[in-house]
Amino acid sequence: IDPEAFVVLGAGQVQTRKGVKDFVETAKRLPHLTFIWAGGFSFGKMTDGYEELKAIMDNPPANVVFTGIVPREKMAELYNMTDVLFVPSYNELFPMTILEAANLHVPMVIRDLDLYKEILQGHYMKGDSVDEFTDLLHTLSSNPKVYEQYQDESRKISQYYSAEHVLTMWKAFYVEAWKYKDRFRT
Repeated sequence: IDPEAFVVLGAGQVQTRKGVKDFVETAKRLPHLTFIWAGGFSFGKMTDGYEELKAIMDNPPANVVFTGIVPREKMAELYNMTDVLFVPSYNELFPMTILEAANLHVPMVIRDLDLYKEILQGHYMKGDSVDEFTDLLHTLSSNPKVYEQYQDESRKISQYYSAEHVLTMWKAFYVEAWKYKDRFRT
């Protein structure tokens, strides 16, 4: 990867629900950016969309790299060369990729899922289509002020989910729960 490249990282299993096809289609529209997908077929041929996705992986656009499954200890290297985390997934829980990128203050472009509204509190760029993702990534790659703004947004996610803050939230929860301990006993 060219050290001067603007790198967009996607990570996770290669499967339809992860939005891999949108990732690749967005990359085609931004040929001056480098797109890396870290992950592979954890379930082999049983993977939803396997044949179509395998064909894409075997013949990606020139600006797309599929790494295959990456050992956990090597992911730090990928994050450190990443300019943006791109999560076009259609269905998610709370992917660790978001926390990992946030801890490095990497801006994020994420599909607009209801799940993220509460847990990420708007500290990311959101889109719902290849057109929107293309526009957002173009803006981040070409506008340093916007890029810095979303680095700061990722920093806010990192602070919110820091060990210290999570401990404070759990402590408050258990203190509140303790207040009601006898209310429901018979």
